[in-house]
Amino acid sequence: MKKLLLLTLLTIGMAGLQGLNAQELKVISFNIHNNSSPKTDGPNAWYLRQNAVLKMLDDEQPDIIGVQEALLDQLTVIDKNFKNKYRRVGAGRDNGITRGEHTAIYFDKNKFQLVSSKTRWLCPSPQRVMTGWDAKTPRTVTILQLKVKETGKEIFYFNTHLERDGSVAHAESVKVIASLIAQYVPKGTPVIVGGDMNSEIINNDFQPLYDAGFTPARRLASRTDFRNSYNAFGYEPGAMNDHFLVRDINVQRFRTINKDYGVPYISNHYPVRMIIKL
Repeated sequence: MKKLLLLTLLTIGMAGLQGLNAQELKVISFNIHNNSSPKTDGPNAWYLRQNAVLKMLDDEQPDIIGVQEALLDQLTVIDKNFKNKYRRVGAGRDNGITRGEHTAIYFDKNKFQLVSSKTRWLCPSPQRVMTGWDAKTPRTVTILQLKVKETGKEIFYFNTHLERDGSVAHAESVKVIASLIAQYVPKGTPVIVGGDMNSEIINNDFQPLYDAGFTPARRLASRTDFRNSYNAFGYEPGAMNDHFLVRDINVQRFRTINKDYGVPYISNHYPVRMIIKL
């Protein structure tokens, strides 16, 4: 009887320690909308939106944020305003350095230690800069491996922007991401796949990730929403295109951020946010 009581107390104690070690983290995915056509964008041009984007980041204070469509001048604005908080990884899709859109990831350098990062292309040869299948442009995935300084726990984040027009490229790109996860992520290590998927998450193209044990974060969170994340600057019907899929992660809350930051729209996509426990 005494042994049973001791074992019970020990089990409760271990669970309590694990609960104390668990850390809440805020993760955001945000298609920032590129700055390639300021005249065409008119009232939604980047120079009119950039302060609102900075306000959103300052308001939310995410621990990790993956952005899509960002050009170097846009990233430089974020770099300058959050130089004491964030470090950025991810290469430009057009030359593997700085040219073209980036699927960049920012992380709080005060909370995390960078373990590794790399950019891969969604094509038959992911280490080459190239356009895959029937895609209109090169597409990338940025792979980030972090260690939480306080606990030593590691997490992977795959940030991507899937093809919109090419149906073959959309499906094949998901297979490439699933293959890269199998290649780089040790079994049991928490991993996030996030970004602008240019489709609903129920699309059959995501089956390789489901087969690999991933679940949409919207479905896991106890507090969640199913609002459209693509708003098209109000010019056309919206869609739910921005998603997180997770594996070995406890998702607490999920939200589509549609707050007023002083402009009609901070982008043609609303950021999506999840709170996780790691």
